[in-house]
Amino acid sequence: MIEVKNINYTYQTFEKSAGFLGSVKDFMKREYQAVVALDDLNFTINEGEFVGLLGANGAGKTTLIKLMTGILSPTSGDMVCNGFNPYLRQPQYLKNIGVVLGQKSQLIWDLPAKETLEMLKVVYDIEQTTYDKRVNELCELLNVSHKLQVPVRKLSLGERIKFEIICALIHSPKLLFLDEPTIGLDITSQKSIRQFLTAINQQENVTVILTSHYMQDIEEMCQRVIVLSKGRVLDDLSIEAIKQKYTVKRDIILTFKTEVPHFLQSYQLEGSVVSIPEEDYPQVASQINVMDIQSIGQEESSLEDIIFRLFSENR
Repeated sequence: MIEVKNINYTYQTFEKSAGFLGSVKDFMKREYQAVVALDDLNFTINEGEFVGLLGANGAGKTTLIKLMTGILSPTSGDMVCNGFNPYLRQPQYLKNIGVVLGQKSQLIWDLPAKETLEMLKVVYDIEQTTYDKRVNELCELLNVSHKLQVPVRKLSLGERIKFEIICALIHSPKLLFLDEPTIGLDITSQKSIRQFLTAINQQENVTVILTSHYMQDIEEMCQRVIVLSKGRVLDDLSIEAIKQKYTVKRDIILTFKTEVPHFLQSYQLEGSVVSIPEEDYPQVASQINVMDIQSIGQEESSLEDIIFRLFSENR
């Protein structure tokens, strides 16, 4: 379980003065200003949940992951992850978390991925039989067994990310933190990784925290999303609840067997398909012959549309 109470994180920055004299002035005395990255965060994540962190660039997602993994310490507030304070970096805690940062790598570039895995076996003190079984199991699930002896520099991006995930799971952690794990991957690799992570979450009851700008990642894997804006929690709901709360009026989609009736020509048309605003539909329905209609549907707001609107409204 992860409990976050009144967490704040502030860091200092400065603006470089222009010109040579400005550089000299900055060298002698810099004017710092405080930047609030996280502002009074409160939430709880239960064991075995798969939770997505959503937010525009600079919303605080990666900073929050760094706090939960112990890379950073909060300015104030309390955070407890599986009974430990992450920023104390206790060995018992670090041995039970896995981390994948899409922009960082723990694989040794010029050596095969197997060498990195062997090193992690020593770091995590994994018994040889357990290690062999785990490596075989994870590599088979991700279909990379035949790539274990290939130097990392010769692997495709998708294969490297798969091995990054295997490295993060080799010691069977209870918490898995994923920061943009599918960034830059092709559709096939994305789908493979989504299926794998969903299976690991369900079969091993691993608590997974995911940040991603790909809404398909969030929709297919997460049971719940925490939306961040300017370092604050904007919303914390299930995927369905987010859609129900923020979906605007939806159009009714009518598909006609032949031509669209003349009185509907003023609406949005695409061949024999017409979109009717929800509020207009009762009046339209009374004027059409149901025998002329092939199908009736309703346009749903996508999660991407909803999140885009949320971000736009809370800039």
